[in-house]
Amino acid sequence: MNRIAGIILTILLLISCKNSEKIEVKKNSKPENRITQTELIAQKILDLPKLQWMYHPELKERLPIKVLETKMIEKNFHLNKFGQKAKILSKLELKKEGTKDFVIIDKIKMNKDTAEFRLSYKIEGAECSGKFIRQNGEWKIHNYSVWEN
Repeated sequence: MNRIAGIILTILLLISCKNSEKIEVKKNSKPENRITQTELIAQKILDLPKLQWMYHPELKERLPIKVLETKMIEKNFHLNKFGQKAKILSKLELKKEGTKDFVIIDKIKMNKDTAEFRLSYKIEGAECSGKFIRQNGEWKIHNYSVWEN
C-alpha cells in the first residue's frame, strides 16, 4: 500500500514539474512575427478609406509614408502603405531630414473592446478621429471623421 502511494506521489510530482516547464516556456517565448494590438490598430488607421486622398502616392517624394515615432507608435512596428514599409521616424530624424510629410497618430486609447484614435497629417491640413470596436475577436471601424483645417 505504501509502495503504491509512493508511486502515485512520484507520478504526480513528475506531472506537475512537466506542466510548470510548459508554463515557463510560454511566458518566456515571444513569436518573432507577433503583432501587438496597437500596431494592428495603427495599420487599420492608415488604411481607412477616407484618408487615402491625403497620402498622394502619385507624388514620388511622398513615398514611403512617414510616421512620427511616439510612445504608442514604436520604431519596430511593421506598418505598410502602398506596398512599401512605412518609415517610422523620431522628431529629431524628421527635423534632420527636413521631412514635412509625416503622419502623426497622437492617440490610440485601447480598452477591452474599444480603441479610440486621433491622427493628423499637417502637410495636407488633415485630421481624423474615431473609434474601433472589437467584434468576434476582430477590430472593426465603428465611426470616424476626417476634416481639413
